[in-house]
Amino acid sequence: MYKCFKTLALVLFFASLVSVAQAATYGYMVVRGKDQAMIEREITTIERLIKTWPNGEVLYVHTVKAGAMFFKRITSTIFFAGNRTEISKFLTQGPYEGDYLRDIIVSFNYSSLRDKNGYDGEVNTTFTRKFSNIRKAVETVQGKDAKILWAELKDSKPSAYKKHLVSQELIAPRVSIVFYSMQASEDNRLLGISYSEDKITTSRK
Repeated sequence: MYKCFKTLALVLFFASLVSVAQAATYGYMVVRGKDQAMIEREITTIERLIKTWPNGEVLYVHTVKAGAMFFKRITSTIFFAGNRTEISKFLTQGPYEGDYLRDIIVSFNYSSLRDKNGYDGEVNTTFTRKFSNIRKAVETVQGKDAKILWAELKDSKPSAYKKHLVSQELIAPRVSIVFYSMQASEDNRLLGISYSEDKITTSRK
């Protein structure tokens, strides 16, 4: 019996070592420029490199455009998974701003008007969620629009959702979502996304 338990313990121990070795490490890096086509080519090259790593995977690309003409600025943030050794080489030897990512805080703000003229102000519902990695965090926004996000609020927080209704309708509903690394402070802000009924706006700072 003792030998069986000892064997089982060894199996579990080595299995845990394998799972730790294979566990993905997460990070991000920033690509900046003025030419959209050039940035897209750069991102494509980076994605190909990441996919050659053990556990290498691009999880989400967040692009913000600002300015116009000669003052145009484009900032793309690539969130990825991979092997810690490869990520370390990439972040320390490459020309890009970036870092490791671990705990992610996501702040949600749902807002709507109290009346159609906007004289009575807004109703706001704000809450945060914590995720152990960026993969799980970005799932909260991927493929979603304002309609889907409001439906999620209705299902998960029905009492909060009802406070936004005026004659059983939502007036000018909006959703703002901000991602932070480790803690919800401006210094740790990673990205922001705002949703209205017909538009999605991205931001970083």
